[in-house]
Amino acid sequence: MKSMKNLKNKKGFTLIEILVVLALIGVSMGVVGISSSSTATNNLRKCTNAVNSMLARCRVNSLYRAEPVFVEFAVSGGNIVGRYFESDADGNSRMIEEQIMGSAKNLETIAIIDGEEINIRNQFIRVSFTRRGMLYLIDGEGNELEDALLTQIRFTSGTITYVIDITPETGSRRVRAG
Repeated sequence: MKSMKNLKNKKGFTLIEILVVLALIGVSMGVVGISSSSTATNNLRKCTNAVNSMLARCRVNSLYRAEPVFVEFAVSGGNIVGRYFESDADGNSRMIEEQIMGSAKNLETIAIIDGEEINIRNQFIRVSFTRRGMLYLIDGEGNELEDALLTQIRFTSGTITYVIDITPETGSRRVRAG
């Protein structure tokens, strides 16, 4: 009789209690997943807008300055970095501004040049505009790369993509989720 009494006093978890705990763990994991996903989306959006803004600045200054200006985008120190350069009357270029566009962690940055995908993580791209607003690419020595058309810059993290579509002939750009 005493042993039966001891069994009744010992309490365990009921099936309902276990299900409630599992449900709470599931909801918590979902919130953490959404939070990290929105962080990646914010980084992508920030990076895309910063690159587009620097391209716009370069285009406007190309229209009004007598000497060439250009921007360079590269991965440096775990970040996507944009550098703005101005040339003097002697043709010497000097960097005016360096700006971190966003974190390169878990971010793939692709430039579409002549239909070919170029990963910016492995190299840099330099972009300038003519005084009429036409976009062109330049090499490391500052020479125009003829017949090389930059038509898109794409930022991807997991399944999320943001794109800057570029019309090289006019220098116009359109940012979209892709």
